[in-house]
Amino acid sequence: MSRHYFKELRLQQFRGLIAVVETGSFSRAAEKLHLTRASVWQQVRALEAEFGCCLVEPSGKHIKITSEGQRLALLAAPLVEGFDSIKEAFCADTKASILSIATTPSCLAYELRGAVETVRLLFPEAKLTFHDRNSPAALELLEKGEVDVAVAARFAEWPEKPALDYFLFQEHPFCLIAPEGHPLLQMKAPALTDLARYPVLLPGIGANCRPRLERILREAGVWGSLQIALECSFPASLHEYVDAGLGIAVSPLPPAVLASGSATTLPGRRTRLRDLSPLLGNEPLFYVRRKGWVETPIASAFRSAVLKDRLSA
Repeated sequence: MSRHYFKELRLQQFRGLIAVVETGSFSRAAEKLHLTRASVWQQVRALEAEFGCCLVEPSGKHIKITSEGQRLALLAAPLVEGFDSIKEAFCADTKASILSIATTPSCLAYELRGAVETVRLLFPEAKLTFHDRNSPAALELLEKGEVDVAVAARFAEWPEKPALDYFLFQEHPFCLIAPEGHPLLQMKAPALTDLARYPVLLPGIGANCRPRLERILREAGVWGSLQIALECSFPASLHEYVDAGLGIAVSPLPPAVLASGSATTLPGRRTRLRDLSPLLGNEPLFYVRRKGWVETPIASAFRSAVLKDRLSA
């Protein structure tokens, strides 16, 4: 006798497995899904019968997710999320659409203005909600489903998040921020070793660019000689402290604040900027969404505007 399955029942089974993997417990998974523990247990056992392998096994008073269980949950998660977002997208009233975006203060101030203006033109009654975070925190909000999309930086040094799709959006060159007239601004070709001659202000440990910056400086034999005067999680704040005379700073900056010359004045400040990307490279910036997420019309317009700005930059 052939077996027949209801698609919604199969979807519920995958939801049950994903919840068990995320919570590490049948009881907590049941609480999250508003089901009984027995229902979640049956959903997982039904998947085991279908796929012919053990997905969850007992381990003392606890449970252990097998490698097969981890892999199946990872494969199913984008499909479940995509299905769950269809109703939201279908029922969305485009005249009163809401789009929540996690991004850095720098991106919000510089890169996203054109995209915001485009969306407001297409959807005059739309509401855009921005959550200003550093890049790792912005991606975490997106991964948890607390925002719709993110615009954030990500280096290879940060762990990959397989549930997210990345679209390259912009690249921020590492720059020197120094008081006007500083010797490093006058040098024809400054070297990384020259940074150790002055007090330095750096992006904090939680900043997305910090692992890359620290690795390059260590490889160049400079890190141990630096006079680190201040560290700050939001690199944009470093301008304030260079302006106050605490030292020089190194941080990625949006290309929009750089002029075509080797050094440029930041409007309203006594500091000047110099492109150090030949020595330190660039910080890659991405438009990011969850895999399987069905875009609403406003989200689609926002993504198109962001990537169009990138292509025309």
